[in-house]
Amino acid sequence: MILQMSCAVPRMIWPQENIQALELNSPKLDKRVLVAARSSEFKDAVVAKIRDSFMGIPVYVKFIGVDDLEKEKAGSYTAVILVSMCIAGGFDRHIDAFIGRESDQHNIIILTTAGDANWKPDKKGRNYDAITTASIKTDVDKIAGEIISKVRALLAAS
Repeated sequence: MILQMSCAVPRMIWPQENIQALELNSPKLDKRVLVAARSSEFKDAVVAKIRDSFMGIPVYVKFIGVDDLEKEKAGSYTAVILVSMCIAGGFDRHIDAFIGRESDQHNIIILTTAGDANWKPDKKGRNYDAITTASIKTDVDKIAGEIISKVRALLAAS
């Protein structure tokens, strides 16, 4: 436990950097996707695949850093993608606060990178979709494809 905390505490105090903010298409479009992510080589590659898959499609896609989630509401979007790492056996505090504010998480997809790809978050009765993976570069296409499929299903259902 001491070893786990010694690794987790620095990430709680100094989390990974946020991705660069970016918007695709007009925010006036009916179908809207929010992507909030931390930055790392693996996460950036997954986010780039997600971005590329929605280029030229009439869907508004907003990319922000995880720290900016306090300004957002899941209900304003058709789909919400949250990308971060497991910290002390749980989510980044900004992600935890975001999903805690949302009474309905059916449109939220959370990708968490963890040393153990089999780790799953304790959903505590919440209905978000959770994907966990180790940050293995060869898995970028598979993980991004899984997220994109889930988002397309949400877009088709709306």
